[in-house]
Amino acid sequence: MLTPRKHLDLNSSLLRVASIMLKELHRRGVVEMTTLKQRVVRRIGMNGDIMFLPALSFLFLLGQVEYHAQNDTLEYVGK
Repeated sequence: MLTPRKHLDLNSSLLRVASIMLKELHRRGVVEMTTLKQRVVRRIGMNGDIMFLPALSFLFLLGQVEYHAQNDTLEYVGK
């Protein structure tokens, strides 16, 4: 369960990183994995690098993104 804690940094939380990723994927449709990670780190800072994979896993669980291994890209498949 995602519950806020007293010491949680909301700027680098999983939900914020996931929303930045979704916004970028929605805007472009298909984005290379490294490009998306660089954009998250630029917006969040080094904590974005740490939270990138958990946020990506969260988006996979929600069925919002699809990974293409041959191109190392992520595709937005949500509505």
